[in-house]
Amino acid sequence: MRPLRILAAAFLSFAAVCHGQVFDGQQLVKAQLLADSDAVVPGQTVTVGLYLQAEQGWHTYWQYSGDAGFATTIDWTLPPGFKAGPIQWPVPTHSIEPGDIHTYTYPGNVLLLTEIQTPASLQPGQKIQIGAHASWLVCKDVCVPGKADLALTLPVAIPSHPANPDLFRQTRAQLPLPGPAPFTTAWSRQGQSLALTLHGLGAATLAEFFPLPGDVQIGHPTVAGDSVQIPLLDPKAKAASIDGVVVLKHGASREIWQLSTQPAAQIIPMSGSSASSSLLYWLGLGFLGGLILNVMPCVLPVIALKIFGFIKQAGESPRRILALGFAFIAGIFAWFLLLAGLIVSFKAAGHQLNWAFQFQHPWFVAAMVIILLLFSLNLLGVFEIILPGRVQSMIQDAAGKEGYAGTFWHGVFATLMATPCTAPFLGPALGFALAQPAPTVFAMFGSIAAGMSAPYALLAARPAWLRYLPKPGIWMVRVKQALGVLLMGTVLWLGWVLVEQFASRPQPFPPRLAHALAQNKIVFVDFTADWCVNCKVNEHLVLDSTPVRDAFQQRGVILLKADWTSGDKDITALLQKFGRAGVPCYVVYPPGGNPIVLPEVITKDIVLSALDRAAG
Repeated sequence: MRPLRILAAAFLSFAAVCHGQVFDGQQLVKAQLLADSDAVVPGQTVTVGLYLQAEQGWHTYWQYSGDAGFATTIDWTLPPGFKAGPIQWPVPTHSIEPGDIHTYTYPGNVLLLTEIQTPASLQPGQKIQIGAHASWLVCKDVCVPGKADLALTLPVAIPSHPANPDLFRQTRAQLPLPGPAPFTTAWSRQGQSLALTLHGLGAATLAEFFPLPGDVQIGHPTVAGDSVQIPLLDPKAKAASIDGVVVLKHGASREIWQLSTQPAAQIIPMSGSSASSSLLYWLGLGFLGGLILNVMPCVLPVIALKIFGFIKQAGESPRRILALGFAFIAGIFAWFLLLAGLIVSFKAAGHQLNWAFQFQHPWFVAAMVIILLLFSLNLLGVFEIILPGRVQSMIQDAAGKEGYAGTFWHGVFATLMATPCTAPFLGPALGFALAQPAPTVFAMFGSIAAGMSAPYALLAARPAWLRYLPKPGIWMVRVKQALGVLLMGTVLWLGWVLVEQFASRPQPFPPRLAHALAQNKIVFVDFTADWCVNCKVNEHLVLDSTPVRDAFQQRGVILLKADWTSGDKDITALLQKFGRAGVPCYVVYPPGGNPIVLPEVITKDIVLSALDRAAG
């Protein structure tokens, strides 16, 4: 294909000299600049489009033209303080010409959009001139290059009003949707081809793939099912993936998504000191997240149990306190390393797991209801459930025994109850861990376990500090009963979660998100789950507060809930794209802009500030 490009370039150079834009006395393309607004607002963006109107039967080219042709270019001339973004390319038409020449073109008219950021120092009443030098190639039976120097003058005014709304709306409907795609991608090398597979399409079907190979020389991609085969023309090519645009069909509608060569789940190899320092950073983040996990709302019911156990042992020998404390810590490490092992195993089998994945399964929640019910009955002094002798013995040993085994299982259950939370710093650390090789996964989960264990290791190593705790007495019975009531509340909460898991049948999330984004409004996505206490706290204290609710209403924000209660592969893929391994997660999508990811623990000011940024 490369010789064809050389011949085409030579021919086009000749055509430029002989004919320029005119062919047989006919102007083939009319070019002009259009804006989506009748004025420039200080500090905000204005979208300006190069509108090419080609004569019937003629076409211009997409950013990757294929086997022949070349893409349109725009060189902007802007006033001081103005900044132009990249061209936003509508999805093209795939054409096959005689000789098996594949091209990606725009038949007839096309509007190429560019967002231009304006400085906040502009004053109403000013006149702003935006200039552009545009070059293109228009082809039919022959190809003729064209160019034009264009200008557009707009006033500075507050407020502005829409201009050319129908044309801009139609063009934006042909652009890739903002934000990460609601599916995951897997690239592989198969001989002299790259293979792309899309996972998590749901009811959608892969209709078309438009490649953006950059410097990689490729053949003609072929689509089959949810996969794309892309031949590599250079036998020495080492490319592992390329960019591209995917078009999915949902019945009569379609979605357009941009693919990147750097997906969130891709492992980026590092070497030397940079790799070591980066890993140390994430290990430190995991340790801090594990430490903070002790005071998150969903861990509070079991924190009291831990402290109560240390108080009860205050009168024993320091050596035994140390041994029991480390038995408890061993339970914490056992659970975290078990999770790491499961994740590594499932990843090796081609599956994806996330933090708190166990709470997405009703059978697990049901088991937790039973276990915590036994805990609470034990604490309340009414542990009278009659079970087969062997089973009863196992449960009593695990839940009520005060030796090393009982302390170990207390550590396991305490950590198990902590996994519905992703504390501050823990979410990004887990997102990093889930995308790494097996040794790094174990190291990261070990650092989280160390963080959660640190306070109890300190108390076990310094048992003298237990003297500052109250002396044993009748109050301990009352505390034990209070803990039983508290755990019974946890049982009721998990029971409600279990009912919701069986009762709720949420609609597929990607179509709802795509529909919301197409309305050109601010979209606020709440990634949540019924078993996530942190989510409920954020919802009650922040999202349902009057200032935030008023801001949502005043700005016309579209509110979406991504319900992860029973697990959802599309929502999981989105969380991974945002570098998160669990909920809560909050994302604000500006109209046509890049998504804004908020921290796990939010405040009213954080949300209001993000809405201000999304509104420009």
